[in-house]
Parts: sequence; structure tokens; C-alpha cells
Amino acid sequence: MSPKFSLQNVLDLRHGKVELLEIELGKLLSVHRETQTLFSSLQEYQSSLLDQLSVTQSGDIDLVKMNLLRLNILQVAKHIEMVQLELKKQVKAIDMKRNDVIKAKQSEETLETLKRNRYDIYLAEQVHIEAQAQDDIYIARAFRNQQQGA
Repeated sequence: MSPKFSLQNVLDLRHGKVELLEIELGKLLSVHRETQTLFSSLQEYQSSLLDQLSVTQSGDIDLVKMNLLRLNILQVAKHIEMVQLELKKQVKAIDMKRNDVIKAKQSEETLETLKRNRYDIYLAEQVHIEAQAQDDIYIARAFRNQQQGA
């Protein structure tokens, strides 16, 4: 029976922390993808508005429609800037969370290594005890054989 690892509770806690951080990282990545999709949609919408404005500027000029399109374009541009800032914040948050995950995994791996080393020492001790018991048996046999032969 292998020995109980004395730091198993700490190892379990660190493993749980790694899992929690990975879940948080996944959520951040999901939100980032959604924000990127929004950013792409806004850019496409802005391009569409610019196309509509260029069509409105050719032929009969409708100043009211042009003014509305221009206002929409400006509003979408501001929204795009806000989304770009949000994307930058998300990238920083994702990088920080990745670093946290890496540190937590390293910490967990350190304890895993200690656990494996302790188990290897235990196995070596068991082999030594077994060899010692085997030697004792051989010595007892030899002593008995010597006693019977005398």
C-alpha cells in the first residue's frame, strides 16, 4: 500500500485553482471572440454606410439623407473606437489570466513532482525492506542448515 502524500490536500486545492482559472480564461476568450465579431459587424456596417453616402452624393443630392448618413457614420465610428478600446482591455486581461494559469500549473506541477519523488522513495524503501527480509531468510536457512549439519 503506497503512503498517503502529506500535501495531497494542497495539491487538490492547487488543481482546483488551475481548473477555476482555466474556466475564467475560457470565459474571457469567449467574450473576446464576441467582441471581435461585434467589431467586424460594425466595420461592415460603417462600410455599408459609406457606400450609401457615395451613392447619395452622385446624381440627385438629398441633403437630409446625406446628413443622416454622415451622423450615422460618425456614431458608428465612435462605437468602433469604444469597441477597439474594449478589445485592448480584453487582450490585457486575457494575457494576465494566461500568466495566472501558467503560474498555477507550475505550482501544481511542483507538488506533483514532490508526490512522484516521495512515491519513488517509498518504492526504493520497499525494495530495500524486501531485500533485507530475503537476506534474513537466507541467513536463517544457512544457519539452520549449519546447525543440522553439525
